[in-house]
Amino acid sequence: MIHEILSPEKCAACKGCCHFAEGEEWEAPAPLSPPTAESRGCSVCVHLTENGCRLGQSKPLECSMYPFRVMQMGGSRLITLSKYCKPVTGLPLSCILQFAENKSAEFLALADSHPEIVKEYNGEYVILKVVCG
Repeated sequence: MIHEILSPEKCAACKGCCHFAEGEEWEAPAPLSPPTAESRGCSVCVHLTENGCRLGQSKPLECSMYPFRVMQMGGSRLITLSKYCKPVTGLPLSCILQFAENKSAEFLALADSHPEIVKEYNGEYVILKVVCG
């Protein structure tokens, strides 16, 4: 999904989405390895290799959507963006907002069919769109 606005090379070079600091484990859609000095003290997705994700097209839905996420707050659903995805947050805001708008129906449909991917809103995410009801 993200490759519509970000080249696969830029995405793969970062791999930040596969590392989880202490307290961020709730975001991990796959098993994590224990933190090590090599992993910068973070837990790392067990599927991460030197060449990227070993799961390829079979990776978890949350990984395919990252850095975008459907969250909930009260009775509203939110289309959000992780501020930690530097390759995407470095894009022009207009590009990010247009992508989120174009994908919002798809994101919401995926959330409807996979409610387990919807998390409670976390202030670490930037709200791009609010869908009431």
